[in-house]
Amino acid sequence: VESIPSNPLLIDSNPGTSFAVNSSGSSLGAVICESGNPDEWFVGGSGGLTSKGQLDIVNSGLSSATVEVTGYSSKQVLPTALLSIAANSDRLVSIDSLIPGDDSIALHVVTRAGRVTTFLFDQRKKGLSSLGLDFVSPQSAPGTHLVIPTLTQSARGKLSTSLRLLVPGQLDANIKVTINSGDGAFTPVGFDGRTVKHGVVIDIPLTDLTSSTPMSVVIDSDQPILASALSVVAGGDFAWSTPVAPLTSLSMNFTGLTSKFLFTGSNIDLSISWTSMAGKRSSAHVSGSDIAFWNPGAAGMKTVTFTSNSKSPVYGGAIVGGLAYLPLVSGAQLERSTLPVVDVHSLTR
Repeated sequence: VESIPSNPLLIDSNPGTSFAVNSSGSSLGAVICESGNPDEWFVGGSGGLTSKGQLDIVNSGLSSATVEVTGYSSKQVLPTALLSIAANSDRLVSIDSLIPGDDSIALHVVTRAGRVTTFLFDQRKKGLSSLGLDFVSPQSAPGTHLVIPTLTQSARGKLSTSLRLLVPGQLDANIKVTINSGDGAFTPVGFDGRTVKHGVVIDIPLTDLTSSTPMSVVIDSDQPILASALSVVAGGDFAWSTPVAPLTSLSMNFTGLTSKFLFTGSNIDLSISWTSMAGKRSSAHVSGSDIAFWNPGAAGMKTVTFTSNSKSPVYGGAIVGGLAYLPLVSGAQLERSTLPVVDVHSLTR
């Protein structure tokens, strides 16, 4: 948020990735502002009685767009809904209208025509009481090796954590889960060779997770799988954490927000440069094995650039506002855009 005084300002943009923040009371959610992906998975949200969440489908093109939304519940795969979005507009769809009455859900959003960006906003209320809010970041495709870089911790109350898993294929998956923290790496009891049924959404509590630091989650599977982690604070707030792609080079606009960063990988070697709100330029180097942390301080950053020097994959996430999770991914990537298909039959004499 830029402060605009009585005299107007000309604000010159830069090529960094930006993110949006939604807050209500003590709850805060953050999501990357991205160019959109024609094939996205959202593993999170709820269609239960307390759900006030919405799927926001934004059509930034000059022609109408067509989107297919397939819902997965804890019991079955639901019929695909075909939605039309007018040019240069957005459409809000209630999650409980897509998957009513189920707290364990996932959505597969496929753009058939048009240029569309989709956001899943999870908000829950009971009567007049707020139970928290957060965005669910999208995943581009199922994978056999997933890394959730930041499992949020909170000092505001007791925290409970669970994994949400979906195997979209036709075979059950065998998974292994590894937790990395500043206190060491371990596999929770029952998560070494655990079988996950295909075609349905499963929520598995992660019990007895005690750590003095935030944690990362690594999931290895013999079948392509989708996953997310839900952290719930007693008293009414929650945060969704999702897998990310390896970090290479990334510039982001934080515009004064104070955040804490977590990186995970077998060999972490990062160069970081940032500009404070006062215009001071600084740099840092972060290294480690399995997990590493970086806190730029309380002064607040305007922009920051991360560059990975490691030959092995490094994954990153940020904690914004004490609880909200933000993946360190670029808002605009080549693989997130629909490329034209060359058809030789279209050539005529």
